[in-house]
Formats: sequence, structure tokens, C-alpha cells
Amino acid sequence: MVLNMFSNSNNDDLNSPESFSEKRKPRRSLLHDGIVIKGDWHSDGVVEFGGKITGDLTVDVLVVTGTGKVDGNVRARSVTVEGHLNGTIAAVDVALASTAVFTGEIVAERIRIDFGANVEGRLKATAKDTA
Repeated sequence: MVLNMFSNSNNDDLNSPESFSEKRKPRRSLLHDGIVIKGDWHSDGVVEFGGKITGDLTVDVLVVTGTGKVDGNVRARSVTVEGHLNGTIAAVDVALASTAVFTGEIVAERIRIDFGANVEGRLKATAKDTA
């Protein structure tokens, strides 16, 4: 599934000095609760996911909303789970909200679990020693 159907890879403006001098806004993808994906998803931006995916996610920032269901592995700088996630999370920061249902393994520098979250699995916090 290719979702970059509106991008134009032959656009000469992409190679102009002006396009590189401007500070880029992070890309933002909003996938609501009717979306179903079978396969892997890659993004260099923020992904707010409320649908269902069976596959791996590699993104910069991931928010699995309350309606979201992820069955797969996640690699990201920051992950917030408000819905369901079954798999492995490898990230710098992970937050499991009170509504989260997580089964799997988390390896992150910082892990926050809110009261009420349903968590079953293995957690490994790898925070660097600050002393």
C-alpha cells in the first residue's frame, strides 16, 4: 500500500536551495478508527494511529489512540499507547496511558505506566546513569 500518492518525485523545487534553507515541519499522519493496514508502516514524522494494523511500525513519534490496535513491532523515538498494542516496542520514551492494553516487550530509556494500564510482558528501562 503506497500512501504517498500525492507526492511528486520529479518536482525540481525539491532540489532548489530555498527548499533546503527553510526549516521543515515534521510530517504528521492521522489514521482514524476505520483504517485497516496489513503490512509494515514507515514514517519520519508523527503518526497518530486509531485504526488497526497487523505489521511493524517504524516512525519518529507514535500515538496509538484509544481506538487503535497494533499487532506488531514498533521502533520509534517516542511511543504513547492509549489503545491496544501486542508486540515489541523499542524506543527512547514510552508512555502507557491508563487506557492502554499492552502485551509484549518494551526496551526504552524511559518508561511511564499510568495507573490502570493493563500490562503483561517484559519491561527493560535502559536510562543512562546521570551521576
